[in-house]
Amino acid sequence: QPCRDNPGLVPISLARAMQQEMMHELQKMEEQQELKNAMLEQLVTETANHLNKQVRSWDIAWTMQEEQERVKAECSSCTFDINVQLGELLQRCEKLQEQVDSLESRQMAMGKLKKMRSNWGQQDTELIQPKRDTVVQMQRDYEKLSFISGSLQKDSQEKQKAIEV
Repeated sequence: QPCRDNPGLVPISLARAMQQEMMHELQKMEEQQELKNAMLEQLVTETANHLNKQVRSWDIAWTMQEEQERVKAECSSCTFDINVQLGELLQRCEKLQEQVDSLESRQMAMGKLKKMRSNWGQQDTELIQPKRDTVVQMQRDYEKLSFISGSLQKDSQEKQKAIEV
């Protein structure tokens, strides 16, 4: 009812509604950004844990193999079949190459994730900034409208008094 009695308040209430809607959209976008950041942090943590486990398993395998070679070397009555040892060495090299390849692909994936994360932040900032600018402009317009409607009300009251006199 206050808007019917005073038509000057209609743009003000519309501006307030638009401002509230824009603020709500900004809040939703910030929540989405936080969710994306949390997901990326979790993915990075999981990948780091997986890599740590893999490195630990390499250390254990390497230590066991060194121990076996030491025991064989200490055995004076053992005969060494160079072809067997060469075959085992070749297999270890192939396994190590596979592990290196796997590690390199994961490192590239981590680099891509970091790049995506920085791009998301930049994109979100680029999306949020125009909306913030719009809200600021709406606030300025609201202040102007308030001033103008106040002036119009004063003028109207003065004219009403002049008519009555």
